[in-house]
Amino acid sequence: MSLSQRTDRFSGVGAILSIKPSSGTPMTSVNSYIVTSRGIAPNVIHATNPIHKPGTTTDLNANSIFFEPDVSIGSDGVPTFSQLVIDTSNTGATFAVSQYKEYFTVTEPGVMTTQGFFAQASNKGAAVRTPKANSVPQSRRKLGTVDVSLSTSNDSDAEVAYQNNGVAWASVTMSNFQLDTADASANVSASFRTFNNYLRSGTSSDSDTASATVAGVYANTSTSTMTGDTSYTTTGIYRSQTVPFLKKIDGTQTYLKTNVTFA
Repeated sequence: MSLSQRTDRFSGVGAILSIKPSSGTPMTSVNSYIVTSRGIAPNVIHATNPIHKPGTTTDLNANSIFFEPDVSIGSDGVPTFSQLVIDTSNTGATFAVSQYKEYFTVTEPGVMTTQGFFAQASNKGAAVRTPKANSVPQSRRKLGTVDVSLSTSNDSDAEVAYQNNGVAWASVTMSNFQLDTADASANVSASFRTFNNYLRSGTSSDSDTASATVAGVYANTSTSTMTGDTSYTTTGIYRSQTVPFLKKIDGTQTYLKTNVTFA
């Protein structure tokens, strides 16, 4: 039987039964409470007879946000309401409700460059360039700030810190030219490699030439050419997630947006 069908069995006078801090959704930046009442919903009572904060004579803010209540009907036909309320003066579409610190595991990219070697004799010589890792990728725990906000928007924010999408990892093209004038012979070879999770160092060693030459006998050279990004974004929003929350008493759907940010 609906509430409207049972309303003739109680007088319509509401009474607050209890008000206690909410533990379901911890909020560090605002106070939230679970209010139970009998006969009339807490938000209706608060509109004409302000509800006090627990253990005080201080009223909840006039702009406090009330969410749709749970309603149960007793055997006497009188409804009992349980309603979440956020004690706030903020009337904006989005406002902060919680902030805390937490460690997250991130991976710092390595740095790749190249190095050259050569060997010479009176009638033969060779030169080569190879990749060289200045540092390797390392995972570590990093302290981030977690901000939780209540919003009527279901949008999440752009994630920018430690994001691999769009990163041009280090790549190297290496070529070897061997010209032996005395033997009237020549040889050429080349290779290409990409190093995921490595940045390019951005120094002159990335693209250089190693050579071994004796005029009129041989001229052997090896060249390396690197491409890729030299920087990586490690600050800003790392994670942004938006999940549905409760509906306000007027039916507006709300969402909790959680952002993890690295300074």
